[in-house]
Amino acid sequence: MSRTHTRGLDGDSAWLVDRRPFESPAGLKILVPGLSQFSWNQRQRGFVLVGSFAIALAVWLWTWGTWLSHGFLIFAFLTHVTSTTDALRQGAFPVYPRRRALILTSAALGLAMYLPATCALSVIAWPGFSPDSTGSGYLVNCWAYRHAEPHQGDWIWLRLPPSGQPHAGEVIAVSGQEVEWTGTKWQVDGHECILHYNPRLTAWPQICRFQVPKDQVLVEPVDDRASTPATGSLVLVTPDRIIGRAWAKFYPVRDRHLL
Repeated sequence: MSRTHTRGLDGDSAWLVDRRPFESPAGLKILVPGLSQFSWNQRQRGFVLVGSFAIALAVWLWTWGTWLSHGFLIFAFLTHVTSTTDALRQGAFPVYPRRRALILTSAALGLAMYLPATCALSVIAWPGFSPDSTGSGYLVNCWAYRHAEPHQGDWIWLRLPPSGQPHAGEVIAVSGQEVEWTGTKWQVDGHECILHYNPRLTAWPQICRFQVPKDQVLVEPVDDRASTPATGSLVLVTPDRIIGRAWAKFYPVRDRHLL
């Protein structure tokens, strides 16, 4: 309960009076867990709510793509609902419809905030795992190539032929570019291209030169032993096999980095 200064009608000195929550509506502050409680000088309660919510949200983002993230998202949601219903309860006068407020608050927060946020995150940061023993995980933007084509140097998430299993790879060349193997190195449009992984074919021709066909890209798949040696170091793929752009590697945790 907070206090405020008032002045008597006769000009006497000010004194402190209690200002109850229902006399100071929280308004949009209820959308931020703990903020309403802080505005009413309920610091201990506010710290518990905002701290619990912030930690749950941070761990949810950190564990995104694993089964742990679901539990922390639920905990953050319950903390948010608790904070909001507590603010409504303290601000209600003279009665507080507890069950109705709980149902409406949960539905409003879930539909207006948590469901859109989860759906958006699932599209721009879809967790993709390579089907190999290492279980490497990548965050994939599934909207990246809806109205655009991959560029040279992009990391993509694709269905690797011939198995069609999801796989990460780097775009080495796009449609129309000239690719050449000189016998010792790869070149794209006359510029040297250094591959990340050793060639997986048993032998290479002395000289090889070709142009990437229309509506295809040349990709170097990640060498995680998920593909057979017959696929080689470079693979031509069509746009229908590209799921999205892999913009970060998030698993294993010790190897997290942007691509």
